[in-house]
Amino acid sequence: MITSRDFISPYIDRLSGQSVLVTGGNGFIGQQVVSRLLGQDVQVTLLQRRGDRRGRSRDVLIADFSADDADAQISAALKGRRFNAVFNLAAYGVTRPADRSAEALHHERILARRVNVDAAKALFLHARETGCGIFLQAGTCSEYAPQEGRALRRETDPLESREGNDNVVYGASKAMAGEALLALAREGGPPLVVARIFNVYGIGEKKQRLLPSLVYHLARGQHISLSAGFQVKDYLHLDDVVEGLCAFAVAARDQNVGTVLNLCSGSPVSVAQFSRAVAEVIGHGENLLGFGERPTHPDEVSYLVGSTTARNAFTDWRPRLPMEVGLPSVVHYMMVSTED
Repeated sequence: MITSRDFISPYIDRLSGQSVLVTGGNGFIGQQVVSRLLGQDVQVTLLQRRGDRRGRSRDVLIADFSADDADAQISAALKGRRFNAVFNLAAYGVTRPADRSAEALHHERILARRVNVDAAKALFLHARETGCGIFLQAGTCSEYAPQEGRALRRETDPLESREGNDNVVYGASKAMAGEALLALAREGGPPLVVARIFNVYGIGEKKQRLLPSLVYHLARGQHISLSAGFQVKDYLHLDDVVEGLCAFAVAARDQNVGTVLNLCSGSPVSVAQFSRAVAEVIGHGENLLGFGERPTHPDEVSYLVGSTTARNAFTDWRPRLPMEVGLPSVVHYMMVSTED
């Protein structure tokens, strides 16, 4: 199986021996970021919520970003600490809560603002005050406002602003965070890069997501109901996302600039194509793919593929695991790990 451990990343290696603060280190992407940094001798400090000490770094600080006194908790946790880099990977709202009552949705919007916007600003201000060398903000392709047609999304395209729309709370709050950080960076502070991450797949995905669901059912010869699969997305292997984040951080530090970059493959792949590719790796089961048996969510974007033009001008980093290379290794791993 191809994994990130098969090579030493020259981008991560340039952070070797330096101190990096990571938030969201227990998330899907965050766990792999922490593992890779520790594996290349980076001094990692985790800032995470109370009672959750799963991170492998020995240096763990505690602050609950969702609390109403999150600013005070962050300040207290970071008091007297200085880092060469901050990787803010914390996020709220990636998965929609099951409770869609008015009260629950109001609470969701409050938490999204606290975690995604207010905490990010507090972290950046601490980085500015302590002379941090680089601030990396994990953004998302969900920040882009809907558009007609099949144009590649560029970093200058309009952003999601419908904060009151319950189906786009995550994207709107992350867009607000990126804009707020860019405004702060213009006033001074460390070089800032907002990495808008597109559709990530890899080991560690939650079982309800598309890839693990496909593997679980198809490997057992079970039928799986899907949407029509016409949505076109931009898929990127988790290992490429981790290395790309580090490459962006290093480039921003070296160039001493603040910028927004798409972290994407630039390759359009429909959900149907992705699903059939999984079935092909497993070796059977395309007849088990029930396209059109589930409705497409009304707020799902029909075409969301990123432009790589700005990225290519900013850094020499390029994804090393195109889908035809990266997907089989992940599928094979998931097949073994989910065996009864």
